[in-house]
Amino acid sequence: MINLLKKLFYYFLLFTGLILSTSHLGDNYMGISDEEGYLLTIGICCLTAFYFEYILPQIRK
Repeated sequence: MINLLKKLFYYFLLFTGLILSTSHLGDNYMGISDEEGYLLTIGICCLTAFYFEYILPQIRK
């Protein structure tokens, strides 16, 4: 049960990171404003956490 919750959390991080990182695309062709700059930053942080906490341990196994 705990492994399932961990996996759900990691995939939540992945999809949140993807959505937030790409949410500013199409807004004046990559014109990042102050309002959307934080979304990109949070998205990159989520993707980085997913990579270090889920992908790297899977590769090392």
